[in-house]
Amino acid sequence: MASEMLTEKPDDPKALYMVGWCLRQMDHVGAALQMFRRALALEPDRLNIWMHYGACLHDTHQYEPAREAFKKVMTGLPADPMPPANIAASYVQEGRCNEALKYADKALALDPKHKIASLAKSFACLGLGRWKDGWDYAEYLYGDTLSIRVYNPPEREEPMWDGSPGKTVVVQADQGLGDMIMFSQCLPDMQRDCKKVIVETNRRLAPMFRRNFPGIDVYDTLKEEGGLEWPAKYQIDAHIHISWLGKFYRNSNADFPRKAYLTADPEKRAKWRAWLEQFPRPWVGLAWKGGIPRTNTVARSMRLEDLAPVMQSGGTPISLCYQDVGLEIARWNIDHPEQVVVPEIDNDGDYDETMALIAELDHVVTVTTTVAHVCGAMGKRAYVLVNQVPLWRYVYGGDSMMWYPENSVRLYRQARGEIGWDHAVARLTKDFRSFVLPLAA
Repeated sequence: MASEMLTEKPDDPKALYMVGWCLRQMDHVGAALQMFRRALALEPDRLNIWMHYGACLHDTHQYEPAREAFKKVMTGLPADPMPPANIAASYVQEGRCNEALKYADKALALDPKHKIASLAKSFACLGLGRWKDGWDYAEYLYGDTLSIRVYNPPEREEPMWDGSPGKTVVVQADQGLGDMIMFSQCLPDMQRDCKKVIVETNRRLAPMFRRNFPGIDVYDTLKEEGGLEWPAKYQIDAHIHISWLGKFYRNSNADFPRKAYLTADPEKRAKWRAWLEQFPRPWVGLAWKGGIPRTNTVARSMRLEDLAPVMQSGGTPISLCYQDVGLEIARWNIDHPEQVVVPEIDNDGDYDETMALIAELDHVVTVTTTVAHVCGAMGKRAYVLVNQVPLWRYVYGGDSMMWYPENSVRLYRQARGEIGWDHAVARLTKDFRSFVLPLAA
């Protein structure tokens, strides 16, 4: 319909706005941006167009002009919480936590339950190490991506767990693998307080959870739809998502034990040890791709060749990437004597295999991906390359992560204004060589 309107009148601002709205809903953000831009040239005082235009600028990482658009809307609609909430979100994307809090609070004063403002406030507080304030908005951490399951039949009440002791509680472990590994350190604390803890997760992590948390019943039925039999075995009092446990157990820096809490499967470790013995030491795991498009994979990833200084320092580089990087590795191996080795691991299978391999490596160099969390949880040495504006887990803590032992995960951050990874890799390589060269010798 909008296309027909534009055919009859190419400069119809209503039709341009409608096409832009449709394109944005279809994730064609760049094309939508141009439609809104043209519509504004024709009708510059339409605040709803400015709002969508700002959203497209935000989605294409043009945060300063996006804020200017939102501020224009904010001036015209001072009682609308969405403009200040979007401004707060843009500051979160740039890692400017204090500015994000300022605008998030403005939006929450207008609507205390506003999702975007709550999400921005949570991220900003957690990035500043204001743990208790951040967990107040924990249910917004993953937006609308969480699907919370209720395990009792409709006639039996089953609320969200409020931290009260002596209950039988189901923990739903459903998010990225790294997040589930990170938050799982709270399970022993919960086990101490509850009558019974039950974990429902996916098949990839269930064996690891069973082995590392004895006394907790673990089920790998998370992807099954309805008809679960195991809940009938229990008198379930409440449920909770694993990412919300921090509100009960990690409210200050002193609450973080900074100790390893996961171990790899001994039999699988022995298998990978035997496989690694064929290669020169040190054995160095490399992960240079992180995230998915929704979680900013472009900023979190690098090229294999960016790690050339690390690979040329000696030893055997072992790929820990779960993405399809075969062509990149093949091209590198053709042109360089340092050969990247690819282990035979099913990246959709039991994650215990990857954990066991990592446990046997001498060192790990990774971007901000699951590998970093695995190393920290096992107390394994790892150097982590952190992009300029990382996810909240990597913001607070200097050159380490509060969730893990101080001598395990070390962060090498892109400094603000640095283009590419050369400078961060150079800083990392200097420390890497001081560890690796004696071992290689």
